Amino acid sequence: MVFSDSSATRSTVGAVILLALSAIGCGSSTTTTSPVSPTNPEGTNPPNLLTVTIKNGVYSPNPVMVKVGQTVNWLNSDMVAHSATDSGVFDTGSIAPTSAHSDNGDGVTFNTVGTYNYHCTLHANETATIIVTR
Repeated sequence: MVFSDSSATRSTVGAVILLALSAIGCGSSTTTTSPVSPTNPEGTNPPNLLTVTIKNGVYSPNPVMVKVGQTVNWLNSDMVAHSATDSGVFDTGSIAPTSAHSDNGDGVTFNTVGTYNYHCTLHANETATIIVTR
């Protein structure tokens, strides 16, 4: 396209620049995540969500340190189902192979300081601890 009017050219160039800047802004996100760590293995958790990974029948990290108000989920990296249960406190139910307890948006939020010893109801030898502090 050829323009003979310099004001039309400036307007077109300005519109193209404005469109490009708008497109760059569309790719940004305001979701805050924490860096990759033992309790954020995929680097996708928000700061108040901690992940315990189950691999080869072992909960990791163990113990997991949690602050009051933080939520824990369990990621089952095994090929068999597992659970995480502290009777009378929380029970994740069966966590399918290669899935997470919080896939449906629920985790376990800890609002009381204390030590929580939990186990897998499907494999009695699998145990771990959550320590909740202020």
